[in-house]
Amino acid sequence: MTKTMKNLVLAGATAAAIALSPAAFAGETSQSFNVERTTNPAVRVAVKAFKKGDYERSVRLNQQALRKGLSSSRASVAQSNICASYAMLGELEKAGEACQAALDLKPDNDVASANKAALTVRMAQITNQSGN
Repeated sequence: MTKTMKNLVLAGATAAAIALSPAAFAGETSQSFNVERTTNPAVRVAVKAFKKGDYERSVRLNQQALRKGLSSSRASVAQSNICASYAMLGELEKAGEACQAALDLKPDNDVASANKAALTVRMAQITNQSGN
C-alpha cells in the first residue's frame, strides 16, 4: 500500500470514527484540530498563539515562516497548522486548501491527514445541518 493510499485510509477511518461517535449523534461538534511545532521560531510562536485561541495570529506567523523559506517537511507542518487555524476560524475552504498543500508537500504527514479528516467531518455536519 502506498503512503498516499495509507493516508487516505487513515483519513477515512478517522472521519468515520468521529462521525459515529456519540457526540456526533448528539449534534455536538467534537472534531479537534491539531498543530505541531518545528524548530522554526515563527512556527513555535504560532503554535502558542493557536493554543491560546488566537487563530488569526497563528495563520499570520505560519505564513511568515513559509515566506522566509522552510524545508518541505517543515513547510508541510506550517501548512497543516494553517489548516487547523482556518478551521477554527470557520474558514473551511481556506482550511481545506492548506491541508491539501501540507499533504502535497509531505503525503505521510499524519497530523495533516487527521486535520483533513476532522475538516471533512465538520463540512459534512454543516451540510447536514443546512439540509434539515
